[in-house]
Amino acid sequence: MSLIPRRTRGNITRCKNAFLQLELGLVRPTVFQKRLLAKRIIDIELDPSTSIEREHAGAVNTIDIEEAEGRYLVSGGGDGNVHVYDLDESEREERRIIKSMASAHGSSDGHKGGVSRVRWYPFDNGLFTTSSFDSTIKAWDTNTMEVACTFDLENKVYSHAVSSKATHGLIATASADPRIRLCDLKSGAFTHSLPGHQGTVLSVEWSPRHEYLLASGSTDTTVRLWDIRKSSSCLCSLDLHNSNSPPLAETNSAHTRTVNGLNFTPDGLYLLTTGHDDKMRLWNLYTGQNTLTNYGTMIRNQFVHNLSPLISPISAGSSTYVFHPSDDRSIYMFDLMDGALVKRLTGSYGRVTALAWRPRTQEIYSAGNDHDILAWCPKSIDRDDTLRAIADQDTWSDSD
Repeated sequence: MSLIPRRTRGNITRCKNAFLQLELGLVRPTVFQKRLLAKRIIDIELDPSTSIEREHAGAVNTIDIEEAEGRYLVSGGGDGNVHVYDLDESEREERRIIKSMASAHGSSDGHKGGVSRVRWYPFDNGLFTTSSFDSTIKAWDTNTMEVACTFDLENKVYSHAVSSKATHGLIATASADPRIRLCDLKSGAFTHSLPGHQGTVLSVEWSPRHEYLLASGSTDTTVRLWDIRKSSSCLCSLDLHNSNSPPLAETNSAHTRTVNGLNFTPDGLYLLTTGHDDKMRLWNLYTGQNTLTNYGTMIRNQFVHNLSPLISPISAGSSTYVFHPSDDRSIYMFDLMDGALVKRLTGSYGRVTALAWRPRTQEIYSAGNDHDILAWCPKSIDRDDTLRAIADQDTWSDSD
């Protein structure tokens, strides 16, 4: 009689069959890669072997992982401090203990209030940007942890965004001012403002597909799309009812309450929004329509704080997944397109405030108001080294 549970035996058998099919040439490496990456994403759980030392004296409001190497994580807290961690460095082999490698505390140049958002510069991990409730946005030199540039917006700043595709170098800002102001990293000055919202702006994101397309969410319940090149920059205000009203009709609203989070899908074809009505909505940007995808009633989202859902950057087969941080100490994982709840991740002792994705290892890192940063990773029942090798090196193309 086998001591291995039936479900585990089935997983092992399927894993062996998948590798056998690859070795026999019955499945393309690209297809094999997608299948295993899909399984790894679905198998994500709290990693008990990784601990990130608590550095913040207050809530960890925001985290981000740089795209250049996928190695460094930056965090910002309610204490006004910023810390940088090297995720590949650990003091022990059997248990990863990750310490802060560099810090910036509230000093003459640092933030005087809580940090609301941190963002790595997409093209170089030698620079990152922070926004704060002290009304400023700062650009930092990672090597010296000194401020290279400061923008004073004279209003609380709840979030900001730097485009990963554009060459214009503009920082879009979300603040208590209903106008969205654009800061130029190249000149260190403001360029222009985008008027249109009637309330505090809590979230902004650049499209990964069109370098001049910007989305924003506000306490006025609207989500607006902007083309920053136009004199009348606002293209439309999304309407949850899919009515035939004009694109900028005053009756258009994306949620029934405050909108405090949004994110584009990696291909830029869809926009995901979340708000204080405890709803997520998926929008088709080609038609501007609400897809009416139902994500259920599990999400809890009630704080006046930027809270953006995380979309898996890898289209795993036919599915893409979204992770939503929740006020009930949970992270909810949904199928992006059909809205099905895949799993609920628990383990945080406080409200989950932010998520960051590490594509090289398919890990998720979460921040919370319990002062902690947690690591979530796939269960290690598969051949991880082989998976990473396949992910890093694909010798066949889809056309082979």
